[in-house]
Amino acid sequence: MSKLNPEKLAEQAIKNIKEDRNKADYFISSILQDIQQGKTDHSRVGLTLAKHLETMQRSNEQLVKITSLFQKTNNDTFTGFSDQEKDSLFDAIKESKEEEESE
Repeated sequence: MSKLNPEKLAEQAIKNIKEDRNKADYFISSILQDIQQGKTDHSRVGLTLAKHLETMQRSNEQLVKITSLFQKTNNDTFTGFSDQEKDSLFDAIKESKEEEESE
């Protein structure tokens, strides 16, 4: 198994979160501009925007959870998850997928 550095993983998670925020800000600004100019209305784009933001949020939450688990190892390399940690991650992923499918 390749070694993962918890600090690099945390940096990547933070970078992803910042990029997602920038994308969301751009997306929201563009949509608001289109609504103000009468090119579209909220009812047509609101649901798409909400789903996009929720998907980014879930991805970021999963990255943060994984990063926090890595940070708990107190050493420079990641050696693996415990069975309980694996179950917790799989449950979180399954829950996110079920929420997404129900929408």
